Amino acid sequence: MKKMKKLCLLFLGLLLFLPFVKVSPAQGSYVGIQDGNEYLWRLGLHSVNWEGYFMDNLEETLGNLWPLGDLHMLNVYLDWFIWQHDPPQSHWPFSITAISSEETGTLLSPFDNTIITSTPVNATAGWEIPWFKQYHSYYNGTWYIVNDTSSFLRQTFNLTLSFSPYGIMGVPFAPKTINWTSFITEFLGVMNSRGGFYNNISATAKSNGYSLNVPARGFENNSVAIDIQVKYNSNGVLTYYEFKYGGKLFVNYWLYVPDLIEEGDMLTIIFGGGLLVGIALFVLIMKRIMKNN
Repeated sequence: MKKMKKLCLLFLGLLLFLPFVKVSPAQGSYVGIQDGNEYLWRLGLHSVNWEGYFMDNLEETLGNLWPLGDLHMLNVYLDWFIWQHDPPQSHWPFSITAISSEETGTLLSPFDNTIITSTPVNATAGWEIPWFKQYHSYYNGTWYIVNDTSSFLRQTFNLTLSFSPYGIMGVPFAPKTINWTSFITEFLGVMNSRGGFYNNISATAKSNGYSLNVPARGFENNSVAIDIQVKYNSNGVLTYYEFKYGGKLFVNYWLYVPDLIEEGDMLTIIFGGGLLVGIALFVLIMKRIMKNN
């Protein structure tokens, strides 16, 4: 009996040596990321393919897509063409410093006064030139993960942001509960209600994102088709973006570093591993005692 008491105390003692891990505060089911996660995207400019863009004056058309503004494609070209380097020309790190409590309000005001529920994501982000370490820029900012499919469509300004990688950078996280079929159905309904050139945008839902197509002359002065692909993973993290014109790749932007293990999963791994070690030691000790008896 005394031996059994000692064994129980030993087993409990082993459990006390398990590492302590911070448990993240409760988050909405639509949030697929955690405090401390780090991501690295890469941007590749394929400048040799851009001749048709300038010949067709496509910038005039895309420049009118509200609210791209300074995010439009020409700025992407001008920012990275000067480096005369093979893609990727830049890296875009993103380090989450804190995920705040859920809030509700007019997130997109003054452009859209719809009441939206979202979770703020505070992070340090920026860009780096991999072959010139001294050239980089970092800043602190806040991004938002909205809580449903319709709100995410509004957050992309009805996919206007998809017409430039600089635009898509503003929505690196979709709700992990998003329904891409409903997302595209709603988008097409909005485009049809607007009429005009918007009716010429076709969209297809994918299991992990969507694709957009504007046929030749769909925007009047585009002599060839525009094709855009956007992908997110199961945690709602942007993994890939590309813009093609006439089948030629203009620019792509992709997640280079895979998702880090989330803190909740890390807790499970560490605690589970420690528990298994404790159980194994307990079994070995019991066997030795029984053998000695």
